[in-house]
Amino acid sequence: MARNEIQFPEGILECIEATRSGGSIVCAGSSEGVNGMAIGWINIGSIWGRPIATVLIRPSRHTFKVIEAGDSFTVNVMPTDLKAAVMLFGSKSGRDMDKFEAAGVTPADGLAVKSPCIAEADLVIECRIAFKQPMDKDLISAEFVQKAYASGDYHTIYYGEIISIHRKA
Repeated sequence: MARNEIQFPEGILECIEATRSGGSIVCAGSSEGVNGMAIGWINIGSIWGRPIATVLIRPSRHTFKVIEAGDSFTVNVMPTDLKAAVMLFGSKSGRDMDKFEAAGVTPADGLAVKSPCIAEADLVIECRIAFKQPMDKDLISAEFVQKAYASGDYHTIYYGEIISIHRKA
């Protein structure tokens, strides 16, 4: 996997736009295994004087169990010709299958963190978890509760210090 490392904030707008349009996968690896899931929400900026990417994962997701046992995650911006892979990562559970194999993508070692990235990703952001916080339902606007949490499955928010950003060579 030939990759070219780039410096923050390069690639950030591309990552945000890809996530908004359904083209990003978050991956985690730990003693609980390796898994990934499509994401539709991300926030990237500066907190504590460091570049931070924030992702949200529901406790009902298999990825939650994996990320909770680890210390990192990667955000993988997928090429448009792999939209079907992103859809599979968003619609199937890693409890039931190896999503990497089923989607025809290759898990690869990260350059700087323990969690895997996807070799075919156009852009990868590698993050070390700096802070995590389960959402407090009493602190969320009722509008968002109605829209996103009718089932009561509130996210945990993961703040990851961006350790490495790289593109496919």
